[in-house]
Amino acid sequence: MKEGLDDLAARAREVAEWAIAAKDGKPTSRDALHQAMMDYRAAAVKYLAHPSVGDFVRADATRYKGETREAVEKIATLIDDLNDLR
Repeated sequence: MKEGLDDLAARAREVAEWAIAAKDGKPTSRDALHQAMMDYRAAAVKYLAHPSVGDFVRADATRYKGETREAVEKIATLIDDLNDLR
């Protein structure tokens, strides 16, 4: 999960950098922005297509409120942390 989020964050930063360049009128930045957006989309689809067990638990947490929700979200984080160690 961490690798997928790291990839997604890196792609998002790249999109932001090229969007700023395009806004500032840099000539080749629009093509680069388009490619960066496509790369981000691919990373997002890959991340969404391979949910972790922690993602399922985290989604289930939305049924709860208060301390119960916080506890279930913490369990999801612990599951992800355990999977990252493997």
